This record gives sequence, C-alpha cells and structure tokens, in this order.
Amino acid sequence: MELNITRPTLLLDVKKMMTNLDRMLEKAERTGTELIPHFKTHQSKEVAEMVKDRGVKRIAVSSMKMAEYFANCGWKDITVAFPFNPLEIEVANRLNSEGVQLTILISDPEALSKLEGKLAGKVQVLIEVDTGYKRSGVDSSKTDVFKEIIARVSADSSLEFYGLYCHPGHTYHADNIEQIRQIWASSIKQMNVLKNALLLLSPEMKIRMGDTPGCSVVEDMEGVDEIGPGNFIFYDLVMNYLNVCHESEIAVAMACPVVAKYSDRNQIIIHGGAVHFSKDHLFDESEQKFFGELVILAEDGWSSIIPNAKLTSLSQEHGVLTVSDEVFETIEIGDILGFLPIHSCLTANLMGAYMTIDGRIYEHLEKN
Repeated sequence: MELNITRPTLLLDVKKMMTNLDRMLEKAERTGTELIPHFKTHQSKEVAEMVKDRGVKRIAVSSMKMAEYFANCGWKDITVAFPFNPLEIEVANRLNSEGVQLTILISDPEALSKLEGKLAGKVQVLIEVDTGYKRSGVDSSKTDVFKEIIARVSADSSLEFYGLYCHPGHTYHADNIEQIRQIWASSIKQMNVLKNALLLLSPEMKIRMGDTPGCSVVEDMEGVDEIGPGNFIFYDLVMNYLNVCHESEIAVAMACPVVAKYSDRNQIIIHGGAVHFSKDHLFDESEQKFFGELVILAEDGWSSIIPNAKLTSLSQEHGVLTVSDEVFETIEIGDILGFLPIHSCLTANLMGAYMTIDGRIYEHLEKN
C-alpha cells in the first residue's frame, strides 16, 4: 500500500463498506422494513453520496449540526435521532424553511412544552421508547404519558405525530447473538403492545428500531416498519466480539507509524493514542484491557488480525503495542502498522477524515 502515510491516518475500504450497506439493504427488503441509515458513524458527504446512489432517500443523524451538514449535501428527509434540544429551535426552523422534512425525537413530555407553538412549518415527531436500555426515552409501560404527548402534538399545527422510535442499545451488553435476539424480541413485543394501545389516536403510526447488533442478526421483525442502524456501515471490534460481524467485514483501520521498540518487554510504541482511537476498550480472554488489534497493511487493504498483538495502553499521542517474540522481530521503527478500532464511530469522529485504500481523501463533518 503506497499511500505516503507519515502520521496517524484512518483508512477506509470502500468495497467492504458498500458490501455492508448492500447486506443491510437486503435485510430490509427481506424483512419488509425500510432502511433509514444513521449517518452518525461516517459523517461524510462522500460516503453519503454512495449511500444515495443505492436509492436511500431518508436518513438519521445525532445532532442538529449533523442535520445542517447533510442538508447542505442535498438530503431532504432527516431524522435527528437524539432527544430534541429546545435551544436549537431556530436551526430546526431554518432547515424547515429550506425544504427539509425534519423529524425530531421527544423523549420527555417536559421537552415538548419548550417547543409547542415555536416551530415554523411542519415537523414530524417520533416518541422515543425505552424498552429496557435505560438511557433516554419514555418507559414503554407508561401508556398515559404517550397518550398525553400524542394529544399535545396533534393540537399543535406545527407538529405531526409520526410514530414510535426505539434504540435497544442494551444489545451492546449481550454475551451472545441469542441474547441480542431475545432483547429484540422483548423490545418488539413492547413496541407492538404500545402501538396497539395508541392506535385509536394515530392509526398510521410507524415503528422504527435501530441498533447495529439487532439489525444485523435479527430476522423476525414483525410489526417493525423501519430500521435505523449506523455502525453497520463500518463495523468494528465491538461488533466482531459480539459475533455480529466477521473481522473481514470491518471497513476501517487506523494506520500508525512505529516510533520506538523495547525488546525487554516486547512492546512497540506507535504514534497513535487516545486522541486518535478514543479510549473505548475491550477485554481479552485473560481480562487484559486492549484498545485495538494489529493487522498488516497490504496493497488491497489489510490482513486478518495478527494473534498476540494488541494495543494494551493509550495516552494522548502514544500507543503501546504488546506482541509476541515472533511479531516483535518483524517490526521496525518507521513501519506503518494497521489497527482495527474498538469503536469505529468514535475513531472516525476523532480522526476527522478518511483515506481510501486507493489514496482518495473523504471528508468528515468534524474537520469540514
């Protein structure tokens, strides 16, 4: 791979990425759902254009800033899949005036009181449902709260109730695929029970669910109208360790220079630290914390994971790679090593740009 890399660089394998996208589009078709991909992972206009070329017209983002970015890229149907921040009403109104069909999340009825009568145009509303994740959203059992929100939304001429939204993120804490499926089965059941209780208020309401583990491995999506995963476009080691994806499906890798070697402890120092990878981590079989796994860069991408070679420590700019004797002897100062990231969303956000394996540069919102 002759890319003239001299500093930490996030590499993107476009072929793997598009295969991941096509697989999820096929899943949506197979399950009778619509894929509304979450763009929080890549945050890139170039990636977005390739998604659009596959026929996707509706997207989700995680902030108003991100909504503005993709609106400027020509997207006209955007869900801000994060509890609505009433301090950004002016941004919502501006997007609306520019012809964007905006959908917002209401995760607490008190937030609704901050925007009633203040939005211009017509904004769609999804109510966020908590089915057990305990992050944000209205508990699925509180039917009266949902009825109150729907009634208030219906009474506001600037709002239109669209449906129910659930991110069952507790799938990320599952021990195996079967647990992921059980979490989804429980969440789908709760969503359908809730929908049935609310049908008289809104017969056309939609159910949208979205997390990459569930959307990747669940086949029974009865009652779900839309799916909204984000991480699936790149995947990462978290998904690999959950057995949600194979390591060969991970579409991004960090390329980092080797700057020092210490044979007495079989450790190699790379230029690549917490400001590049983030400090998200996993634990190996011996309960050793690690921050990435070694791959060897090649002309057409990178190798499979090298055994016994993990990033075991990160500080701001330093990364400590602990390896076997055999691997240690093959690495020299000045080499460029590849690493699969723990959490691709955070790594991409920190790096702020991508280099494709054929040398093209793709932008990222955070460095735009």
